[in-house]
Amino acid sequence: MRLFFYLFLFNVSVSVLSVSAQSRRITGVVTDENRLPLPFVNLYIEGTIEGTTSGDDGGFELITEQKGELMLMASFVGYITGSVRISTDTLNPAPLNIQLLPRLQAVREVVAYAGNYLLKSASTLEQKGAVDLIATAGSEGDLFKAISLMPGTQAPGLDGRMMVRGGDSRESQTYIDGMHLLSPYTTTAQHTPARSRFSAFLFDGITFSTGGYSQEYTQSLSSILPLTTSDESRQSKLGVKLMNVGSGGGGTKAWNNGSLSFNFDYTDLQWYHATTNPQQRIYWKKPYREYAGQSLLRFQLRKDTYWKTFLSYAGTRFTHYEEKPFSQLRREMGYDETNLYLNSTFKTRLASGVNFFGGLAYSLNGRTAEEAVVPDDRLLVRQRELHLKVKAAKRFSSFYKLETGVESYDRGYGMQYRDSFVFEKDIRHRIGGLFVSNDFHLTDRLFLNLSSRLEYISSDRSYTWLPRMALNYEWKGLTVSAVAGKYQQMTDNDYLLYNPSLSAETNRQYLLGLYFRDKNRIYRAEAYHKAYDKLPALRNGHYQASGSGYSRGIDLFVNERRLLKHWEYTVSYSYNDSRRQYLDYPEQAVPSFVSRHNASLSLRYENMRWLSIIGLTQRFASGRPYHDPNREGFMNALTPAYHTIDVSWILLAHKNLIVYACFSNLLNRRNVFGYDFTPLPDSQGFYDSLPQRQEQPQAFYIGFFLTLGKNVAYEASNF
Repeated sequence: MRLFFYLFLFNVSVSVLSVSAQSRRITGVVTDENRLPLPFVNLYIEGTIEGTTSGDDGGFELITEQKGELMLMASFVGYITGSVRISTDTLNPAPLNIQLLPRLQAVREVVAYAGNYLLKSASTLEQKGAVDLIATAGSEGDLFKAISLMPGTQAPGLDGRMMVRGGDSRESQTYIDGMHLLSPYTTTAQHTPARSRFSAFLFDGITFSTGGYSQEYTQSLSSILPLTTSDESRQSKLGVKLMNVGSGGGGTKAWNNGSLSFNFDYTDLQWYHATTNPQQRIYWKKPYREYAGQSLLRFQLRKDTYWKTFLSYAGTRFTHYEEKPFSQLRREMGYDETNLYLNSTFKTRLASGVNFFGGLAYSLNGRTAEEAVVPDDRLLVRQRELHLKVKAAKRFSSFYKLETGVESYDRGYGMQYRDSFVFEKDIRHRIGGLFVSNDFHLTDRLFLNLSSRLEYISSDRSYTWLPRMALNYEWKGLTVSAVAGKYQQMTDNDYLLYNPSLSAETNRQYLLGLYFRDKNRIYRAEAYHKAYDKLPALRNGHYQASGSGYSRGIDLFVNERRLLKHWEYTVSYSYNDSRRQYLDYPEQAVPSFVSRHNASLSLRYENMRWLSIIGLTQRFASGRPYHDPNREGFMNALTPAYHTIDVSWILLAHKNLIVYACFSNLLNRRNVFGYDFTPLPDSQGFYDSLPQRQEQPQAFYIGFFLTLGKNVAYEASNF
């Protein structure tokens, strides 16, 4: 018995010594952001089942047999999981003090709400799909026309291009997957509205910014339109479409880690012109025809790692007869345009939490015009752009996120005019940019963004610092947002041809907005002020960067769907006070493309029992200024007010078939956009005039979209 007892004591002693030699004791306390103890916190060693729970005083004790470097995790409901790296090589480690921060209800990225509309994305603002955008009467199935009904925009001019907050159409830029698109519009005949080159159905995300946008984007003074394609498509499908203006089709072939999508459109207006109002003044020799196609190749290389390549091509040709004001002569003008756009992007999330993005984009636009000025002449214009961008972002905590990047633009513009002589001119410039953005989640209600951009432009060898600050405060569905920043854009190529060293145009923007949203309504009110500088001005026969101006105003927006069942209404109003002294303006005046008041009322009736979405839009804009040589002063008259009434109907005829029809300017109002005057007065000293009107004041569109796939319902996209 004694021998057995001594053996037992020996074994116990050995076991105790063994445990003492191999085990480590980890102690500490867990507290909240106010240094108060947190009880019942779950503590464990990452990758093991060893763990414990903190006591009432926040203290804890954990015995482990693990060796080397360990990661101690601390998790508690309502708090962000904390971690501490420890080493078991220390025999008597000091007690740990672990502080947990509260998990904010929504740790969102800091967004400058002022001036931004997230039209097709999961967002805290508007959530609209492509069908919702196109269902708005007056869009005519065109992405830019649908967006032009948002506050801050104004009724399009003769060319139909989008204008925002007192800026001309050139001040609005488009990006696809973060990469710049040089030419978003197709070419059209004179006084005929242009259309966007891309359908809303091609994109998974559509954001529209009327100002105060991120410093990642550049070369815009008024607005940007970032479009985002989807990262993946898991379903193979095929679709066709037939319209009164053409036809098209496409589809997607999906496999395990990738997909290839394509879309093709053919537009031919011969039949359309033959059936429209014969009083329209435009006469076509060769009607407008366009061949367009897009493709998207996607690969998921591993988790959170995507590579995408987007390719777009469009070829446009037409010949029409154009009448010169105050002349019975008609010119036969022929146009031929080629548009090519290619971008390739790569993005990944590294193990360290860094989000990395790299992209390349190439744009090419070539236009040829026959009899552009006089008979038998020829004008050739060619533009190209190479855009490179690399950026990285990391959220270090719920409090702070850093994003930084570099990019470059290499641009070329060439013009050749041939008549009895040949005139050629080529210009090239490079733009380099370095941007840094700092996001601060100060509290669960207060967000701050401080960002800046350093930009170099080769034309005048200048460096410009472009700072920006955005502040958001949220409370019970109400958001107050303020943005201040400086932005710049290269001046138009038409002026660079005469003075290639012109400085870039700049403006300083100040925005203040109030926003409220709940399940069935959205209210927005924004005030803004833009101060322009370095605008091109004609002085003593030479262009100089000495022009200036301002644009200020208020935008109001209401969207409600709670008043009547099945009904939704949207009211948009914009007031703009804008003046410039630039180009050949002898004094500061309102530009001819600006209308002071713009308003629209859109009604939408949606009834799934009838499988229909019916839209009605009334749009109003006050008159545009123009210079009347029969009156004293400069820019001394206004055109009549602009009015249109548009209707649309979407019929979900079958789960695979969507029918879309729209009719714009239902009452056939002949809106006036300006006046042409005789170059010389008559014997009484009076200058005769003719109104500038769109050649096609009305438009009718109907399309049938058929998707071939068993599991696809109401999907009009081939992507």
